[in-house]
Amino acid sequence: MASFAVRLALACFFIHNVAAFLGGLISKYDIMASMDLLPDGTPMEIEDTDDDWRTKANIRQIINGTNGTEHILTEYVTLPIDHFGEGAGTFNNRFWVSEIDYKPGGPIFVYDVGEANASTNGVQYQRLMNETSFFKQMVRRYHGIGIVWEHRFYGNSSPHNISLNTPAKHFEFHTTEQALADVPTFAWNFTRKSMPDVDLTPASTPWVFVGGSYPGMRASFMRRFYPGTIFAGYSAAAPVEAAIDMSVYFEPIWEGMHTYGWANCSQDIKAAVQAVDSILEDPAEAIKIKERFLGRTAGNNTNAGFADALSTIFFLWQSYGVDGGPQGLRSFCNWIERDPVTNTTSDARGWAAVRGVDYVLGRWASWPFFASAVNENLFTHCEGGPTARRILNSTLPKPNMTTTYPKGPRPAQNATRIVQCNLEERFPEPAAISWTWQYCTTWGFLQSVNLGPHQLLSKYNSLVHQRDICHRQFPDGLKSGLLPLWPDVKSANARFGGWRSLPPRTFHSGGQFDPWRTLSVLSDQPLSPRYAVTHNIPSCSAPSGKIRVAPDDGSWGSVFGYVVPGGEHAYDFRTSFVAGRPAIELFNKALDEWLKCWKPLAAGGAPGVLPGNATNHTNELTLPDPPEEDEEEDEERRKVMKRKHRLC
Repeated sequence: MASFAVRLALACFFIHNVAAFLGGLISKYDIMASMDLLPDGTPMEIEDTDDDWRTKANIRQIINGTNGTEHILTEYVTLPIDHFGEGAGTFNNRFWVSEIDYKPGGPIFVYDVGEANASTNGVQYQRLMNETSFFKQMVRRYHGIGIVWEHRFYGNSSPHNISLNTPAKHFEFHTTEQALADVPTFAWNFTRKSMPDVDLTPASTPWVFVGGSYPGMRASFMRRFYPGTIFAGYSAAAPVEAAIDMSVYFEPIWEGMHTYGWANCSQDIKAAVQAVDSILEDPAEAIKIKERFLGRTAGNNTNAGFADALSTIFFLWQSYGVDGGPQGLRSFCNWIERDPVTNTTSDARGWAAVRGVDYVLGRWASWPFFASAVNENLFTHCEGGPTARRILNSTLPKPNMTTTYPKGPRPAQNATRIVQCNLEERFPEPAAISWTWQYCTTWGFLQSVNLGPHQLLSKYNSLVHQRDICHRQFPDGLKSGLLPLWPDVKSANARFGGWRSLPPRTFHSGGQFDPWRTLSVLSDQPLSPRYAVTHNIPSCSAPSGKIRVAPDDGSWGSVFGYVVPGGEHAYDFRTSFVAGRPAIELFNKALDEWLKCWKPLAAGGAPGVLPGNATNHTNELTLPDPPEEDEEEDEERRKVMKRKHRLC
């Protein structure tokens, strides 16, 4: 195990600004958690993890190719900005390749990073080189080639510079369809200098697409629209059903908190937000409560903005559950539920039921890490409430040249300094901007208040407020004609299949308490199909789920997959999470069976996809692959596969 000093040195090497907004996938947190890193970049205390791999010296050796193992370079492929038309030009898309485990005949595995910079915290090297990486283990098991792929409009793979000044028109080709078409164009032209005589294209090599969250959606869609390119898919934590109202996001959090023993905390949060809602109805009292929680100038914010601030206590849930360091729910709930005077903990009813809700409001307002959580996630500069500031002043050391503070508000040195606590800033981080465009135009996923018996947010966190965030982020969006008034989820579900996206040779997984499972094919929520989850491996040509037209037991059929017990978002991708390992094992068993069916294209393999023009492609070179059911296509038809994906 690496020493704590070495870990802290690594943390300084890895730390990036965190882009976190509850309307998005909080992908940086997910990436860091999947690498067993806390939000501040320090390693989690987990046994049997390869902490020495992450040392600063080792990472630099990996980048420089001097660590005695494979030297993985950053590579780029030139792709059309518009696959379905002409005249838009090209851009360079970034990727990384590991060949060290390859043996002739092995598959190619694509790990899709999705809605994030693909070099976040060295994830590309961790996935391809770290022996504890699930992806590295998968590639090695099958003697394959591993590829880490960066999504268009993220990281270094954007046709345009992404900032607050980027006009809406520059996002015209930032669509799910265009991003899907990037992959076959890349795959059918893939070569390696070290293997000039080996055909590594899908004509002669099976390609497997692996992703979690939005990349998990892409794994399912790649199998649906390009099965002649992608032979099999691992679709983890994939909310394939587009939805404007995703207030259901908070139901698994409530359930998980009760399962983990925090029923008292959930009850107190509910009581607190409902009390705040009543207080906010009085303008004068609203100013007072906002400044009680976040300090000077916080009272200038709208009630909806303050509601966003209150919701930040849940921002780490999908990545860490109740954990996640000082800003996690365990820290918050311990602060709320343990009386600092008597050292007693509330029972399952919570303190509000015993001492009154103002006691809970006081504890919340005095939580030392609340302002720092708000500042990092809402991109603002609140000083914190008066009580929290006093606690920070009394517990943090006095500033000096050698003091290193945790992230968060500093003790006030000048009581007259100007404080800017604006809770409704636009998101400045490029990945946050890009993902906001995607969900505001296409997917919805607007995480508004879950009114009812399990309420965890303020009523002011309304659906209209979440929609308004889209218009705030892109002020010229509506005028451009590219940003709809509301996300066009109806078209998205019609195009991509939603809960009916059950393509053959696709494995589906999700965490028991993952908020995103509510919109996946593994959802057990009342408005979902509630497919029964089966571990029986489908045949190569069979869909990964069966749909019943007239269910008599509340279930609309079955789906091949695995629900990770006690897991949150893509926890099966974490080799340190023991309960997630059976999911990987089940996928491996399925892939073992499916690979027996694979045939090189020249030997009569029949690539394909849904019949017809399912993705509205207008460019012949990017039409969906031919139907895989057609086994009698002539030689000229089979040649279409290579011809239509050839780069000009």
